[in-house]
Amino acid sequence: MELINELTKCLGSMDYSMFDEDCINELLDSRDSAPFDTEWCRVEKEIAALKNDQNYNEEIEKEQSKVRETVFLTVGRNVGGELSGYVSDDFGLIYDSLVLNYRDEWLDKLIEEYKNQRIPAGEL
Repeated sequence: MELINELTKCLGSMDYSMFDEDCINELLDSRDSAPFDTEWCRVEKEIAALKNDQNYNEEIEKEQSKVRETVFLTVGRNVGGELSGYVSDDFGLIYDSLVLNYRDEWLDKLIEEYKNQRIPAGEL
């Protein structure tokens, strides 16, 4: 998946030096509140509703897990903690959207944030 590879490279070349404890806490709080959390949950629910045995099999699930693990380790090496899980969840959502040909304006903005080497949060 070309987009996933591109986003993973962007994540790997991000400047993590600005992510001190206060910045990370603020980022996590912003992601756990509206509008970010509301939109993320909406997209996740819509993608979950599209999954079935014909279009989402064990092989796809294993590949998604590999992507998420790579992302988790990349972020974890740089900032560790809870943020790694959040970013991994984002990449799982993006991966699933590509597999299922799901399109959404908010998700496009989430992807754009990663392309611009930023961790998405708040209003996108």
